[in-house]
Amino acid sequence: MTVRLRTVVAVVLGVVLVVVGPSAAWALWTASGATSSRTTVGTLVAGISGTDAMSVASSGSTPTTRPVTLTNAGTLAGTTATTVSTASGTTAALAAAVDVVAWPVSSAAACTDAAAVGAGSVSGTWAALPSMSSSLGARSSAVWCTRSTPRPDAPASSRADVVLTLTTTTGSWRSAPARGTFTLTTAAAVPAMGCTSDNDNYVTVTWPTADRPTDTWYGAFVQGTMVGAVAQGYSGSTTIAPEQVRPVATSGTQTVVVRVLDSARQPTDTVVASGTVTLFQRDDGPRIRCGS
Repeated sequence: MTVRLRTVVAVVLGVVLVVVGPSAAWALWTASGATSSRTTVGTLVAGISGTDAMSVASSGSTPTTRPVTLTNAGTLAGTTATTVSTASGTTAALAAAVDVVAWPVSSAAACTDAAAVGAGSVSGTWAALPSMSSSLGARSSAVWCTRSTPRPDAPASSRADVVLTLTTTTGSWRSAPARGTFTLTTAAAVPAMGCTSDNDNYVTVTWPTADRPTDTWYGAFVQGTMVGAVAQGYSGSTTIAPEQVRPVATSGTQTVVVRVLDSARQPTDTVVASGTVTLFQRDDGPRIRCGS
């Protein structure tokens, strides 16, 4: 071999792209010759946390608001994106009956029940939710606030295990998926509340009380807001006027959920009855009637 040929061979360079491990993409550079070197250019690693607190156990339509943290744990900048699916063996119909809105927030502490939906939000159900997508630098995270609201027609006595899958990509490289799982459950079907109307001026709703102490306190709620006066088991009823519902709804059919209250008159998770009322407008003012 001539001196010139040996020189050419010694400076031949090769670029190799391989995948190493379950969650990282690596770029390797090697030089030919008597000795070789390997320099790691970067990695893509996805991480997800917070899903363990996103489980929703619901017997009504009260929203549940929880943060989830999406992380690019690698050494390269990339775009994180989520997909949702329902684990086999659980009820996909329940996931499809839970409405979801999600939006990016500055921190997990900013994701509260009272937080307003912010810019960049996505909405759907836990069966089909558009991607929560964020462009992240290396070793950085984004927090998204999720608000889950079961619909009144969500199947009773059901469970759905929802899988939230995250990947990080840059160019044609993609990390291995990171997954977090949480559970949606609904209680057994609750009794229908009784309802009578007084010329559409107000409605009186009633519920069964026989299986609880007569001094148990109850409240009726629409979209998580108490309407009407609190009541005890002595009467098992409360009266609702349209003006009491208007802070949360001005028209249309609304679901009323009757809950047991604790000693501080705050709602518990115990639902004793549910039904619907409808708000509508007449020339002389707002009206309310039983049913749809």
